[in-house]
This record gives sequence, structure tokens and C-alpha cells, in this order.
Amino acid sequence: MWKLFNLIFPSRCPSCDRLTDSLKYAPFCIDCWQLLTHNPDTKRCRTCGIALPPDYDFKCISCIKESPHYKKIYVFGDYEGALKTAINLLKFEKVRRLSRPLGRLLSCLPLPPVDVILPVPLSKERLILRGFNQSHLLSHTLSREFSTPLEPNILIKPGDIQPQSLLSRANRLKNPKGAFSVISPGKKLLPRRVFIVDDVMTTGATINECARVLIRAGVKEVYGVVLARTKSD
Repeated sequence: MWKLFNLIFPSRCPSCDRLTDSLKYAPFCIDCWQLLTHNPDTKRCRTCGIALPPDYDFKCISCIKESPHYKKIYVFGDYEGALKTAINLLKFEKVRRLSRPLGRLLSCLPLPPVDVILPVPLSKERLILRGFNQSHLLSHTLSREFSTPLEPNILIKPGDIQPQSLLSRANRLKNPKGAFSVISPGKKLLPRRVFIVDDVMTTGATINECARVLIRAGVKEVYGVVLARTKSD
């Protein structure tokens, strides 16, 4: 069926330019998608997950100078190549079917047990503009893979701020401060340990601000889970 559809509406893999051979990973071909693997041997900061130069040991300079509010960031890969293309197709071209296979990539990470999974929230304005929250879609798949509750309404973003991708590093660090709020889940206590899921991490300011307000509200440990980390913040 897919081969017939592709003959009528040909689609080419953005990585190798061959005809797409699977609806599941379209527009990627199966071979290129299967190259998206987590490399546990990549040397990363044990806190923020940024790729480290060979002469560094366990932490990057930024985390040595100032410890973030989160405990650790788990990273699938670097923001480059086919992974970058796939994320951008989901996020900016609205190829929502990629959210499930991308979310499954996160399940191969050595993640600790937590009580709930929280997506990085979008403001109502941004959600209306985009039509969906890609972090929520990724979180939904991860929640199913790990049988861990998804709680999308504990962490909210009341107002809109300028997109991080449009800002300098200095402004990215300042931009998310005060942007997020925690909503108490009724009579239930806030969870002790949580994942915050996002698609791409650059400076880490967004997840760090989410972690700050969660810990201030009573959460004990916050871990970040991201598909991709830029090589330089």
C-alpha cells in the first residue's frame, strides 16, 4: 500500500534522497532512521549532558561554576544530522507522526525511576499558533513505554516569551526566568521525583527554570530528558 502511495505522491528521504520506503518513519527511509542510535560512549557532562572535549573529565565549566536546579539531564544525541532534521520536521513542519518513533528513542536511555513525567509546557498563545506541544507528544510516548503517569497540567506557562531559538546565549539564560508556574494537583501531594521532557536543549535555561519552580513547590528531584543537545551552549 505504501509503495503504491509513494508512486503517486513520491517522497524522498531528507538524509539520503532515496524514495521513502516506510510510512512509519516517513519522510525518512528505514535505513536512515535506524542510524539514529544512542551512543553511550559519547563523553558528556554528568549534569547537563553537553558533549565534552577530550581533556575534560566529568563536568563542564558551566556546571562547575554554578550547579543547576535539576539533578541530571539525559540526552539521546547531539542536535545534528538526521536527528536534527527529524526534530525540525516534527516541530516546524508539523509532521506529527514522527513524535511516536522519536519518543521511543528516549526509552533506550538509562533513566531512573520517577513518579511522573512532565512535558515542558507551551503558553496558550504558542500552543494555538503551533497546534500542538511537541514535548507533550514525546512525553506521551515515553509515559507509555515506561508505564509512568503523564501529568501535563502540573507545570504551566501562563504567558508567552520570545522563542529561545531566536536569542543570544546571554538572553537565553535570562529569558525563561519567571515564565513557569506550578499548579498543585488538588488533594494529592506533588510528586517527589519527576522527568521534564523536551525536544532540544541549548543552554538548559528552560529546564533549569522548570526545575527551580518545581523544587520550590516541594518536588525533591528533577531530571531532564531530551532528544538532542546542542554541542555548544
